[in-house]
Amino acid sequence: MSIRLLIFLLIACCGMQGTKAFTMPGGGISSLVNKPTTHCTAPLSKLAMVRFDPTLEKWVPTAPEDEVGYGPMGTLLRAGPKPFLIRVLNPDNYEQGVFKFMYNENMSRMEAQGNFDAYLENPNDWAYQYFKEKNGGFKKDYVNDGMDPQSLILKGVWSSLVFALAMRGIYCYNTGEYFYEFLKLSSD
Repeated sequence: MSIRLLIFLLIACCGMQGTKAFTMPGGGISSLVNKPTTHCTAPLSKLAMVRFDPTLEKWVPTAPEDEVGYGPMGTLLRAGPKPFLIRVLNPDNYEQGVFKFMYNENMSRMEAQGNFDAYLENPNDWAYQYFKEKNGGFKKDYVNDGMDPQSLILKGVWSSLVFALAMRGIYCYNTGEYFYEFLKLSSD
């Protein structure tokens, strides 16, 4: 029974990969990082933190401190596994996306990373929050959101439970044991 459940979940996850509802609009991450947009909504400072190099066709930082942000574990803790995997598996496009956020929105590296991670996690929610902010609504702090000790402990507990269940599933799959066998009362 647990093998059927694992196969069903695998097929369901693969099926979601083919739907348009769970993909990024406009062709994915590569559409976010190519050439600069012509409709910049934020006023740019004279000391831009990044610039677009037409010869390299890439965004490049203008100062070494613009290359420093939080690491991949910070992405995992702030936004979850989806942006973390995108960041680890495609680091160049991730960096280009962050640099483009820095340029277009005139924000710091940390703030751009937080916004880009939130966008990668759920573009629709990020866009909703973005337009709320532009209309004078609540400005969400993507850099510090969920980084308080209570949230970190909660994330650790939940992730250890999910990890334990995944390990139990793998063990049961390899040994042929029933997934819920450990719940049965022994009648010795």
